Amino acid sequence: MPLLAVTYVKGRPGATTTALGLAAVAPEWARPVVVECDPAGGDLTRRHRLRAAPSIVDLAAAARGVASPGDVYAVASQQLLVADVAVPVVGAPAGGAQTRAAVPELTGSGRAVLTASDRVVVADCGRLGPGSPVWPLLRQADVVLVLVRANADEVAHVREHLGELVDAGTGRMVVLLGAGGAYPAGEVADVLAAHVRGELAGDPEAVVVLGPLPDDRRAAAVLDGDLVAGARWRRLPLMAAYARLWTDLAPYLPVVAPQSSDTAPEAT
Repeated sequence: MPLLAVTYVKGRPGATTTALGLAAVAPEWARPVVVECDPAGGDLTRRHRLRAAPSIVDLAAAARGVASPGDVYAVASQQLLVADVAVPVVGAPAGGAQTRAAVPELTGSGRAVLTASDRVVVADCGRLGPGSPVWPLLRQADVVLVLVRANADEVAHVREHLGELVDAGTGRMVVLLGAGGAYPAGEVADVLAAHVRGELAGDPEAVVVLGPLPDDRRAAAVLDGDLVAGARWRRLPLMAAYARLWTDLAPYLPVVAPQSSDTAPEAT
């Protein structure tokens, strides 16, 4: 199962919104499921009025006793509607204690749930900090997507964490610029590449910089549950940007294997 981890190290640039937005406009081959792994607690249940259960607690419990990943997500996910698209999501309680206990279950003995081959798991990892339980998840990810606004302070924080992020990931690290930054993607890429090459003695191509995302409050409101999606919601600038992002990410994600008829979860 290709694993796409969405995180950030400074500010609050919208990891949950991005995870859900990517899943809502994902190509058919991805068959995504969003898993809230934020150690600070989840937002999707409250924003979209989902049931309290099943949640990541149930996913962790199911991972210990169900052999088929398809069966696990049938048990532990709920359908979140974005207009006409049903996105399977595994929400997390608002308090972070249960999530912090569940994530190690998913990256330890239950890791097959996150890394099998039948769909893309989009893991909302929230803010990344020292000692965060999501570090083992980043080590298993095919792509670590780090959200940052192109401001001096946020770029500096990402730069200072580059060594940990590059060392932690076995896949591709992608820095995705949010809306409202002061610097273009090329300048941010140059700063980060120089740091990787000069301070870390690493390959400057290990980090890819994409974006920036458009400032699209309407689409963000749809994804945050504050606005009903209109008939042309896919044409909103932010949604279109997420759709294009899949083209950039696809080369780094393993091909999703066809699902057999006896284990396939409900199609999205």
